[in-house]
Amino acid sequence: MAIHGFALFRNQGNEQNESGIKGQYLTAEEQCTLSENFGAGKLHSTHGVHPEAPCRDIFRLSNDPNHGFNSVGPEWHNDGSFCREVFGHVVYHIIEAPEGAGNTQFAHLGTAYDKLPSAAVQARLRRCASVNSNGGAVHPLAHSHPVSGRMSLYLHLGMTGAILETSPTDANPSVPPARDTSSPFGDGSTPSDLPGARKGASADNLSHVKAWRDSEMNTFFTALSEHVDRADVSYSHKWQQGDVIVIDNLAVAHKASPGAHTLKSGLPHHDSVCSPARPAT
Repeated sequence: MAIHGFALFRNQGNEQNESGIKGQYLTAEEQCTLSENFGAGKLHSTHGVHPEAPCRDIFRLSNDPNHGFNSVGPEWHNDGSFCREVFGHVVYHIIEAPEGAGNTQFAHLGTAYDKLPSAAVQARLRRCASVNSNGGAVHPLAHSHPVSGRMSLYLHLGMTGAILETSPTDANPSVPPARDTSSPFGDGSTPSDLPGARKGASADNLSHVKAWRDSEMNTFFTALSEHVDRADVSYSHKWQQGDVIVIDNLAVAHKASPGAHTLKSGLPHHDSVCSPARPAT
């Protein structure tokens, strides 16, 4: 799992008739038991519980809000970014496949890191961290995967309130760093009036940290989303009833495809597994 980050199992479960939905799929208990075979072997349920969810550990999604949570995850993201200890693995199981649009897209963030436009961009992102807008948790933008050791990106494009950047350790303050003004990933030109620490406020500890401007963040988010959308980075999955997908949440991001939230059938069950380790710089 740490290498590929993604596993698909077709036609899982037995014939069921849960809540009037006939077909072949896993019960909630079976899905949770399967999930506990990954990561730290313990479910990590921080989500809301829909009234029709079969148990506390199942995050029930639906295109119809009467049957599950709707309008979830239209941007590229890793789950659990609002927690300091992020989720290790996420398990998705479809008990009723959507008609027409309703794909989920998955992207390997080790591949996304490798295909960044230059070594300079890679080096810059290794010096950056995101601050989650929903919980304040701070995570590196690029991290070494705790199992594979592969450098990978980690970011929630819909839930990032700030990006912090540290100065290069070999930087000479008297020599301005080179700028790539044509880079869609941002040229690193955050002005000096945002140094991170105000005068007299632990300046010795934080003077090397700056916060990106909103305009720089917006440029970067757009560029990164388009980069991860690439066909050689991402995969769009068309769901069939009984499908189970397991992802390594530290290696793979996902998002709902356009049209996935229109009102038609579709019931994914989704649960999250504790991580044995958090993203490391």
